[in-house]
Amino acid sequence: MEETKPMLIHSLSVKERKYVSIEGVKKLDSFDKEEFLIETTQGYLHILGHDLTLGGMDMEKGHLTIEGTVDAFRYLHEDGKQKKEGFLKRLFK
Repeated sequence: MEETKPMLIHSLSVKERKYVSIEGVKKLDSFDKEEFLIETTQGYLHILGHDLTLGGMDMEKGHLTIEGTVDAFRYLHEDGKQKKEGFLKRLFK
């Protein structure tokens, strides 16, 4: 019998712009100290800031935490491909 994963509900919680908790994470595509690109159940999430670090990650539960100073959150196109390619090109300039 095949085990199915429950549908992950996406939520985003921010405390004092210093601690971010994200539920409904499918995949962490890339990150550095200034930006994170995360695939969620609601599309790609691009987080900008400074001194950002990965606080913790549990992909089985679809949970991720980020620490640092957050400046912006932006959801990209649901497929993420066009925007993701632009982001990756900038990242590897």
